[in-house]
This record gives sequence, C-alpha cells and structure tokens, in this order.
Amino acid sequence: MHKYLDEYPPASSDREKDALEFFPFREISAEEYAARESHRWLCFGYDSWIYQDPDLNEWLHTLGDILFTPGAVRKAREKFLTAEEIAHLEREDYEFW
Repeated sequence: MHKYLDEYPPASSDREKDALEFFPFREISAEEYAARESHRWLCFGYDSWIYQDPDLNEWLHTLGDILFTPGAVRKAREKFLTAEEIAHLEREDYEFW
C-alpha cells in the first residue's frame, strides 16, 4: 500500500521520539485521526522516514497515504463523523484558505 518505503531513510532518534509522543497511534486509527485532525495540518512529512517502532511506522505511512490520496480524507470523514461535524470542518477549511 505504501509507495517508495524502500527509498526512505531511517528516522532520527529525535524524530522518532517526537512522533511517539505526538501521535495517538495506540488510541485511534490513522483513518479516524485523518477524519478528525487533517484540517490542522498545513503540511505533513512524517511519512518520509522509516521508524523503528513498527506500529508507529505503519500508522504514519497510512496517515500519509490518506492525506495525499484525493478523496481519502473525505471518505474517512464520512465514515467517522456526523454530517454536522463534516460541515463544520469544511467551513473551517474554507475560512482558512
């Protein structure tokens, strides 16, 4: 599913530590996180490295796939959010841009 993984460098220990602390990969799926939080990311590059923690690695690369696949965030929102929540996020996205 994930493209170009064999081309990515290993994450530095600092980057891995930051990702382990920042992302709730043990509590929520990457798909649900994308549905609820993608509007907060102006850019995303955590999927440009390989992480030693296999669960973190899979979660971050799945999140990157969702964020960079046209229509995938919308599909995730439709799966996890109410119509009212989706409308609110879309208004927030529109007002930002």
